[in-house]
Amino acid sequence: MDRGSFLGVLLGVLLLAVAIGMGPNPRIFFHPASTVVVVGGVIAATMIRFPLEHVSYAFSIASRAFFTRAPETQALVAQIVGLSQRARRDGLLNMEKAMDVEGFLAKGLRMVVDQAERDHIHAVLAAELRSTQDRHLQGQEIFRFIALSAPSFGMVGTLIGMVQLFASIKNPSGVGDAMALTLLSTLYGAVIAYLLAIPIAGKLELRSKEELQLKHIMLEGVLGIQAEMHPMALEAQLNAFLAPKERNPERRTRG
Repeated sequence: MDRGSFLGVLLGVLLLAVAIGMGPNPRIFFHPASTVVVVGGVIAATMIRFPLEHVSYAFSIASRAFFTRAPETQALVAQIVGLSQRARRDGLLNMEKAMDVEGFLAKGLRMVVDQAERDHIHAVLAAELRSTQDRHLQGQEIFRFIALSAPSFGMVGTLIGMVQLFASIKNPSGVGDAMALTLLSTLYGAVIAYLLAIPIAGKLELRSKEELQLKHIMLEGVLGIQAEMHPMALEAQLNAFLAPKERNPERRTRG
């Protein structure tokens, strides 16, 4: 689990709870009508704007972004270099028996073992990279739309509350509820946008960059193994994707 994200959400909720709890009556911040207008409006607008399966997928990848961590790039480079050494020692055709990989890297290595052409391998893996990026951008767009629409529906709730407020001037008993709808709708919209939707969209963008970097390393590694590059030369090429502090210490000191 991403502890930073968890602590950030926890801190944000805690600060809101403390601020509300310090008031004379915390229960006034729980207003069903405001919840219906803001939350219901955001859900409705999102379902109108995007296909349902896209919305479901966006929330699925959002949960993975917060509860799973990408493998370390240094470990991935070491794994690919190890596979390269095995391929040079045992031959490409015998490498499949010892492969302990899955997903994108496994697909590339399987094409290498099947002696596919270099251009074909690159085209297939590059197409999958573009597809992955498009799916990630779609998820980010959904949460950015939520961040945009939540304050807007907060304003809608505020306008509804203002209408009810003016209509209740001659009936003081209805003024309080109308004022609560006016103010709390704006509050709910701001909390959804700035505590949840915008940070989630940013986290998805970060996770997308991390995953795409890993897949770019895998792509270059697969092509290097297919070309039978020397493992040290392949390691030097893959290290170009890493920050200097992430590179193999022995290689770094030699450089």
